[in-house]
Amino acid sequence: MQVSVEVSVYPLTENYKPTVKAFIKKVSENSTLKIKVNGISTQIFGELNEIMPSLESAIQSCFETQKASVVVKFLGTDLSEYEYKG
Repeated sequence: MQVSVEVSVYPLTENYKPTVKAFIKKVSENSTLKIKVNGISTQIFGELNEIMPSLESAIQSCFETQKASVVVKFLGTDLSEYEYKG
């Protein structure tokens, strides 16, 4: 099943950028996923059974190194090619 996932990582520290970058790098290790990064979140597109292990690994690694909040939203379709046309 193709899905779209939006993930926001909020490290509970002033020096948050290394934690966010490490999270994105960890998720990006799976080359079958399409990933878009912006200033608010990371969007992941692909097969649910491919995304879940990558997401779990990235969250676990994040929690092992830093206190953080991770917010995840799932949509049951692939919106990687969606473009808003206001």
